Amino acid sequence: MPNITYGKRRNQRRVIDLYRNPILLIILGSLLPTILLLTISYFQSIADARASLATLVNTATSEADKLLRDADQILHRLKVDLDQADQKTAASLLQRQIYSDFRFREAGIFNSKGLLTATSLGIVDPPEPVSFTKSGFDPNNPNLQILGPGRSQVMQERSVALTLLGSKSIRGIYLLVDPVILTYFLEVTPDPNLGADGFITIMTRDQRILNTANASSQTVFDQLLNPSPEQIQITQTTDDGNITIVGQINRKWALRHWFKELAIIAPITCLISGLLTHIFIRQVQRSAVLDYELKLGLAQNEFELHYQPIVDLKTRRCVGAEALIRWHHPQQGMIYPGLFIPIAEQTGFIIPMTEWIIKKVIQDRASLDAKFHNLYTSINLSPSHLDTGDVNQIIQTLEAADDPYSLNIVFEITENKLIENWETAAQDAIARLKQRGIRFAIDDFGTGYSNISYLQIFDADYLKLDQIFVKGIAQDHGSRQIVDSLIDLSNKLGLATIAEGIETEAQFHYLLERGVRYGQGWLFSRPLLLEDFQKFIQEHQSD
Repeated sequence: MPNITYGKRRNQRRVIDLYRNPILLIILGSLLPTILLLTISYFQSIADARASLATLVNTATSEADKLLRDADQILHRLKVDLDQADQKTAASLLQRQIYSDFRFREAGIFNSKGLLTATSLGIVDPPEPVSFTKSGFDPNNPNLQILGPGRSQVMQERSVALTLLGSKSIRGIYLLVDPVILTYFLEVTPDPNLGADGFITIMTRDQRILNTANASSQTVFDQLLNPSPEQIQITQTTDDGNITIVGQINRKWALRHWFKELAIIAPITCLISGLLTHIFIRQVQRSAVLDYELKLGLAQNEFELHYQPIVDLKTRRCVGAEALIRWHHPQQGMIYPGLFIPIAEQTGFIIPMTEWIIKKVIQDRASLDAKFHNLYTSINLSPSHLDTGDVNQIIQTLEAADDPYSLNIVFEITENKLIENWETAAQDAIARLKQRGIRFAIDDFGTGYSNISYLQIFDADYLKLDQIFVKGIAQDHGSRQIVDSLIDLSNKLGLATIAEGIETEAQFHYLLERGVRYGQGWLFSRPLLLEDFQKFIQEHQSD
């Protein structure tokens, strides 16, 4: 019952602020793929609709260009042929041209008084006024002119007049075009993708609308004067600049497929994001709570040290021990370092934890018999200490100890984290500690980030063979080659070699035969509490 009450009290003391920000980041991170996917698909839908509209506008421009070029060639040819022709011959020439090209519904000529004298339907007698010349025919412009829309006296249907300045008695020659010809291509285009509010309009340079597909001319004119951000618009002109083609569609129409896909994609992506968020939040909460529990556990003396003996392989006598931290949690029982050390590394709590270990080691050494004070103790030193170069607290702790053997300590530099500032802060920190008699070992060499330069730059004293390689000695030829290479490297560099994880006599003899000086592992002893460690060294005294 007391444990349950204590557990509830501890849970009540957990502060959500410890992991509020990480949770927010996780939620944002989990939603980001969904938002990104929807955003990309949104803009892709707009781009596809714009590309489809651009294709229609390009087609309309191409058709208009072709019509203007052909009309210009026909009119120039007629101008030459009609120069010396009488009225009867002129009517015949105009008629022949209309019969040969379905795009033109009428051809005609008018005199200097603006009177129609002949058309493709015959001679006009008496001559009649031409109404479309009032829409801006320029007698000084030698190029093709676009007049209308309007009606001729003969062809009463609304038409666009393509007019060319004549010569001598002929003031002008014209070809009448049905405005539908300008947008005829849409009738043979499957699914032109304009929507209810979309349109293709053909207009002159001075913004006279010649024809519009899918909307009335007045509607188009109003929308062109007052453009809306909800519309997607493409504009292009013919090569001679006489005709402008404007294509427009509504943004909602462009997104019609996207809205359909959204109904399927959004729930699925939101479900996946929600699931990932839930998983990540639980993990962060677990890590954050564990971080809080670590601090609380250290303050309430829930940690203890176990000592794994290190022996001289030749004599099997104990020469030291590695201090290993263990956590007795009031609810969860024994928690091993593999779970809480990574959290301590991530949160920076590893620094006060390491300082506690150093103080505890000094305290435990003081309780040993005086004859055992020459045994050294190795302590894992976090790369975080070396990255910052801040070892003042460690030095003060060591110097404050009354035990003259307190400096008989070896710091093991583990490879579970890359030492980023090894050329500056780390080297300086190690140099300061070595000035006070501290020795260093490179732990787990060959499995992490370190390399040969670590051994030289950090002025290491020991090289520890990782238990992964030691375990493979009996059955793995590759492991034996690695072990032999590391032993040879250690000997050439003048380092003492310590083998970890020795569990069998076969491993022991292999390492001994190859000159490995020290070893630790369950073959000799498991990690022991201080009292049990003292009994062990009494049975395995060093010289």
